[in-house]
Amino acid sequence: MKKKTLLIMTVVLGAIAFLGSCESDDNSTPTSKNKTIVIDATAYDTWTYFSFDADTVVAISNFSTSTQWDIAFHRSDIRVNCGQSGPGNGGAFNFGKVDFESVYEAPADGYSLNTTINILESYKMPPVYVTVPGDTLVSKWMTIVTSNTSAPTYSYSDNIYAIRTASGKYAKIWLKDYFNDLGKSGHVTMTYKYQPSGSRVF
Repeated sequence: MKKKTLLIMTVVLGAIAFLGSCESDDNSTPTSKNKTIVIDATAYDTWTYFSFDADTVVAISNFSTSTQWDIAFHRSDIRVNCGQSGPGNGGAFNFGKVDFESVYEAPADGYSLNTTINILESYKMPPVYVTVPGDTLVSKWMTIVTSNTSAPTYSYSDNIYAIRTASGKYAKIWLKDYFNDLGKSGHVTMTYKYQPSGSRVF
């Protein structure tokens, strides 16, 4: 009788352990960490392209046909690999001015696709502005106010954005600064968290 009771308890405990491990596996997601990078976007005549999969700046010969990049920078201008900017499955979503850590999941839909933006292509007199493919949503992360009597002023929205990548995965980003440690403009500080599994949960 004791042996039979012991056998039953062993089977029950084993089943509980098995179900517990299955539940843990179902709820688990690959871990990722917050990272910060300073993007050199100082050039007026070129863009700097970044891949979340490669986790680095990448060289792109033709942005309009490549899916090897996710987000790109031109001074304070932004483009994402979607819509008129590229063939990717990307997009952008604005969470607004919230705490970066409070954003724990990217939305399933509601992403903005790239259309066109006006950029300063040549900083000379008179300045040369052109219309190019770009992201109208994220490009509003910073506002520059110019004046004839004083130096320009810069203000950051501090909005947090979800970026759907070219391959349909998800990252959240916070564009925090436009100046490097030496005070030179055109250096965009981006804090981000990327979910390489394709999960929308960060």
